[in-house]
Amino acid sequence: MWRARYPRRVTTPVPAEPETRAARRALRAGGRAAADPQAPAARPRVVVAAATVVTALLLAAAAATGDRFVEVVAVTVAGLLLAVGWPALVDSRTPLGTTVVLGLTAVSLGGALALQDEEPYLEHVPAALAVGIIAMCLHPLLQAPARVQLARALAGTSLGILLIGGGGLLTSTVYADNHGPVVIVGVSLAVAALTDLVLERPGTSAWMIPAAMLAGGLAGLLAHLLLSGSVSAWSALLGVIAAGSAAALRRALSQQRAIESLPGAIAAGAASVLIAGPLVHLVARLPLA
Repeated sequence: MWRARYPRRVTTPVPAEPETRAARRALRAGGRAAADPQAPAARPRVVVAAATVVTALLLAAAAATGDRFVEVVAVTVAGLLLAVGWPALVDSRTPLGTTVVLGLTAVSLGGALALQDEEPYLEHVPAALAVGIIAMCLHPLLQAPARVQLARALAGTSLGILLIGGGGLLTSTVYADNHGPVVIVGVSLAVAALTDLVLERPGTSAWMIPAAMLAGGLAGLLAHLLLSGSVSAWSALLGVIAAGSAAALRRALSQQRAIESLPGAIAAGAASVLIAGPLVHLVARLPLA
């Protein structure tokens, strides 16, 4: 009767405080990780930034040579890097088949760009992209797992084809003052990617895209100043929009678990460079210089 009216209290044991500073630091680090489970780990962040810097500088160096064949090879290599890791990023059920489709698209695009060495540079590109689209549609017929969640699979593969095809526009821009817009954008993207290493943390991630756009615009101005000895508004515009688009895509892809793998991180970096292709093509052909 006494126990029924006055139930016994159940006390929760208080965890003992860590005795060493190292244990306290580990406890705080564990608490931060639990507070933001989607925060990317340090290693994937470094790999994505490094892949972005290398791909951007590769395309910039190829454009600086003035040799169209070198430019086409650089764009094709970037497309193949994306093809290897992109299936994991879009959670493809048939990663090998998706990689084959995207790799075939990249190689077809390179061949189409190499066939045309003068305006219109993109004359054969629609045929190359049609090869990739046909392969994408045939893929589910050859592999049964690809028919599971078919719409999602086609959406992920078509996005990869779109990024690869957009990268082809990097070889179609008109040079200004003997220095191509691709050089300006490549330098801007490489500099802006370094801001990820500083700001991709729970407390500062909201400033990643604005900081990348600012760094990209300033890098574009500085690159044009060093190359031509003058300051131009179009170089800042290219740097701002390209860096902002690339940072937004990297931020979106960083939420995928596959970003922790080496192929996925490299593909994310290459994709953030190739996405700037249509922007470069548009701005470079506007009368802004």
